Amino acid sequence: PPIPSFSPELFAYMRCAPNQKKAFSKGVEGLLGEGAVQVLYSTDEYITDPILAAVGQLQFEVVQYRMKDEYGVDTTLEPLSFCIARWVLGGWPAVERAGRMFNTAVVKDAFGRPVLLFRNEFGFNQVIAEQGQKLGELSAFALPPDN
Repeated sequence: PPIPSFSPELFAYMRCAPNQKKAFSKGVEGLLGEGAVQVLYSTDEYITDPILAAVGQLQFEVVQYRMKDEYGVDTTLEPLSFCIARWVLGGWPAVERAGRMFNTAVVKDAFGRPVLLFRNEFGFNQVIAEQGQKLGELSAFALPPDN
């Protein structure tokens, strides 16, 4: 069976200069394939920068170093103020049933599955109390899909 991902607690957009996008994309894909970090994406099609999701700050530093060293890409990180991630096991239909969730970001993982990001435990508990029935089961980590 595949190795599960740990539940990330730190999130940041990773960006590069426009003239480095090709090498940047190659680097993100390569590091994602190795499992160096988890990569999430905005559901807004106009926001294409990946969101790095890590357990610790050192993972971000390693990714930035490797992007520069192995792919020749200088990157910047824009931290996001979330600290809890939950995969929605019921998929996009469950997210649609729940509707708008306050203080929650809905993003997608590398496999296109919905992930909810919460700013704190209070926000997480509030969404569960208000939308838990509609959302169904949530998981602190996700396995790669079975193919």
